[in-house]
Amino acid sequence: MKAYDLQPTYENLLNTFTNDTIGRNSDVFHFIDILDNAEDNCSIALEGKWGSGKTFFVKQAKMVLDAHNDFLSNTCEEDRKKIKNLRASFYRNSAPELQPEVCVYYDAWENDNDDDPILSLVYTILHSTESDFSFKDTSCLKVAAGILEVFSGREWTQLIEGLKGENALDKLKQDKAVEEKVHEFLESLLPEKGNRLVIFIDELDRCKPSYAVKLLERIKHYFVDDKITFVFSVNVDELQYTIRNYYGEGFNGSRYLDRFFDLRISLPAPNMQKYYQSLGFFDRDYYYDMVCDAVIKTYHFELREIARYLRLTKIAAYEPTHSSSYHFSFADGKAVQFCLYYVVPIMIGLKVLNASKYTEFVEGRDYTPLLDVSKTVYARIFDRLLDGNETYSKREEQQGKKLVTIESKLKLVYSALFENDYTLDRRDIAIGDLEFSAETKESLLRTASLLSGYASIDKH
Repeated sequence: MKAYDLQPTYENLLNTFTNDTIGRNSDVFHFIDILDNAEDNCSIALEGKWGSGKTFFVKQAKMVLDAHNDFLSNTCEEDRKKIKNLRASFYRNSAPELQPEVCVYYDAWENDNDDDPILSLVYTILHSTESDFSFKDTSCLKVAAGILEVFSGREWTQLIEGLKGENALDKLKQDKAVEEKVHEFLESLLPEKGNRLVIFIDELDRCKPSYAVKLLERIKHYFVDDKITFVFSVNVDELQYTIRNYYGEGFNGSRYLDRFFDLRISLPAPNMQKYYQSLGFFDRDYYYDMVCDAVIKTYHFELREIARYLRLTKIAAYEPTHSSSYHFSFADGKAVQFCLYYVVPIMIGLKVLNASKYTEFVEGRDYTPLLDVSKTVYARIFDRLLDGNETYSKREEQQGKKLVTIESKLKLVYSALFENDYTLDRRDIAIGDLEFSAETKESLLRTASLLSGYASIDKH
C-alpha cells in the first residue's frame, strides 16, 4: 500500500527538492535570502495551517543552508554539490553568496514534558552542533554544563570534570540538562562553525499552553544575541488559542505574539499540479478524479489532508471508476456508478474533514455537501439525473424543455440514498435514467468504508 504522506526524512527532503515536487523551491530560496540578510537578533513566524507542509519547508531550508556551510562535517559532498547547483540554476548562475550559518531544528512538542524548555533547547543546540561539526575541545561543553547551576540550583562540578573525558556528550545526554549564561555558550559555539545561529522551532502550537508560553518567554529573555535568528513554524491561530488558554479567554493572543515575532511570513500554497503529478493523480478523462479534485478545493485540504484523502479514494473505488472491465448497464447499475464517481469521494472527504459532518450526511440530516462540491465540477456529470424532457440550460428551455436545477436533482439523490426508508417502501426511486434502491445505499456505504468488493490496495 503506497503512502502518499511524505515524511520529512533526509531522502524525501532531498528528492522532493531535487524534483521541485510541490513547486516550493523558489519559496525556499527566497526565505533563505531573508535569513542570510539578518544582521541582528531576529524572530520570524512562518505561518501555515496544520498539514500545510511547514515542517517539510523549514527542514528543506535547513538542508540548503547546511549545504552552503563548508564547515559542516557530515554532509555528503555529492548532495552538497547538487543543492548548490540547484540554487545557482534558480538565480541563473548569479546566486548571491550565503554566509555560513549553523542550523538547529528543535521539535517543541517532542520536548513539552520537560520542566524547563531552556534545558532541552540548549541540549538540542549542543547535540546538533556536536554531531554536525565535531568539537575539537570541550570548552563549549564546559560552558553549557555551567548553565545548569543557574536554573537548577544543583552542583555540577563532577559533571564539568567529566567533560574532559571522551564521553562528555553522553554525560550531558544522561542528565539532559544544560544551562548558564546563554550568551557565553553561543559565543563559544559559533567560532569556526559559522557566522550566525539559525534555530528552527517547530510544533510550538501543539504544545501544552504552559510550555509554549515558557518557551517563548525564555527565548525572549535569555537568547538576546545579535548572531541568532529564530524561526517559529506555527499555526498562528492555534498558537493564539493556546496563549488564551494559559492567560484567560479575554487575553489578546495576537498582541502578545507581536512581542516575540519581528517578521510574520505566510507559507505560500504549493503548486498543486506538480503535487498531483508526483502522486500519479489527476487525469481529466475520469469523472472520479475530477470530483476528488473538487472535494479537495471545496474543503481547502492542506498537503497532509490531501495525501490522506487521495490514498483513501484510491483504495475505495479506483478500479471501478478507471477500468473498462466494470459494466454498469442497467438503471440500478448506473445509479451505483454515479454514486461511485460522485458521492463516494464526497463521503471520504467528509471523513477526512470532520467525522461529525460525515455522520450528519449519512444519517440524512445534511445534504449540502452534495451541493457544495457540485459548484466546482463539470456540469455534465449530472446529465444522467435528467429526464428526457428536462434541462439545466435556459437556452434549451426556450426549445420546450423543462428547466430544472442541479441542486433540485441532488436533493432527490440525497433523499433516495439517505432519507428514504426502503423497509417501509419497497419501490425503487427513479431519477433520470438512474434507479436507486436499498442495495444502492448499501453498496455506497460499503465502498466508502473501504470494505466493498471494489476496494483495492495495489500499486496505483
